[in-house]
Formats: sequence, C-alpha cells, structure tokens
Amino acid sequence: MVPHDGGGTRGRSADLDALPAGLAGQSLSRTAIILPLDAALEAIALRTGDNRRLENWEGWVRMPDGGRAKSLSHGGSFALPQDATRAAAAAAAGMKRAQLRWERDPEYEHAALYFGLTFGAAAAAGDASSVSPG
Repeated sequence: MVPHDGGGTRGRSADLDALPAGLAGQSLSRTAIILPLDAALEAIALRTGDNRRLENWEGWVRMPDGGRAKSLSHGGSFALPQDATRAAAAAAAGMKRAQLRWERDPEYEHAALYFGLTFGAAAAAGDASSVSPG
C-alpha cells in the first residue's frame, strides 16, 4: 500500500500540472492523476481537448485511513483506440462499468474507487501510426 500523502520520488506529471488546481487537488497522488470517477471523466475531457490521448486507466482504492492501493478487481484498460476521441469514449464507458460494479460489490468496506490515468500525445491527422494498413 502507498502512504496517504501521495509522496514518492518521481517528478510531477505534466498532465497533472495541466489540470485546473481544483481538479488536480483531488488526485490521490502529487505525481500522477488518480481521481474519483466524475473528476477522472472531467480530466479525460480536458486533456483530450488539449491534444492528449488517454493511453490507459487503472483502478485504485482509497482506503478509509487515507492510504491507497491498486485495485485487484478493476485492472483498467487493456488496449484503447489510437484515436483520442474514441479512446476517451471507450475508457469512460469502461470506467463507468467499473464504478457500477464497485457500488454493487466493493473490494473493501468503506473504501472508494479511484482511476489512475496515463496520457500520451494524440496522433496527428494523417500520422502513419494512426492509419490502418490498407
């Protein structure tokens, strides 16, 4: 388990720094984006609008004592589309399903499900990496 202070030796995420302070302040970490569902969906919309593509999401658990741990039941995305808008939509759908499942059967009593988000640069229009082979 990771201490509740969000400490670590790695530097801050540029994507976390790019979020509005009120949104970034909800993160379980000072170095990575780990947010509750509604805030995570807002972060995805903002970063996608800034030409960033969600590369993956993973479930995290905020314990009642403030500690956090990766979720064993909500591992997150496996492969998201290369298109930033489609990746955002696919992730949002998966995250909402995970939240509904959590609400029916939480991993830990009195804990909360959070979502870790990792972004990368969105493929430029016409970029060969975003075009399927013909």
